[in-house]
Amino acid sequence: MNYHDYDAIVVGTGFAGATIAERLANDSNKKVLVIDKRNHIGGNMYDYMDNNGIIIHKYGPHLFHTNLDNVYEYLSKFTKWFKYEHRVLGKVKNNLVPIPFNLTSIEKTFKKERTEKLKKILLDKFELNKKIPILELKKSTIYT
Repeated sequence: MNYHDYDAIVVGTGFAGATIAERLANDSNKKVLVIDKRNHIGGNMYDYMDNNGIIIHKYGPHLFHTNLDNVYEYLSKFTKWFKYEHRVLGKVKNNLVPIPFNLTSIEKTFKKERTEKLKKILLDKFELNKKIPILELKKSTIYT
């Protein structure tokens, strides 16, 4: 193998390596040599389907999320997405409540009378489904 036959050499095929190799080869028309110590691409995000049709995450669970449409569109050329919704629960006085704290969390934490009062105050001040940073909430008049 003569390394001088290539315009670029990319070592590692995790997200960064695989992306730069593809961009150089397809967008810049470069001849790229890709080297990885593993026998697959994807780095630690690699998964495969076993003989039973079950997806195995070889190096542990992995999630990818972005709010950037161009990133999603680019990666969609190379993968099939599986819808996933990440939900976190916190323990408050032996109750499991959604985190980040929301109206359901209030309902599960406080007694009904207190819950209704808090919800009314919050909904009068902030619109429904608006994310409010805790520091903004603390500065507001409802906190005092």
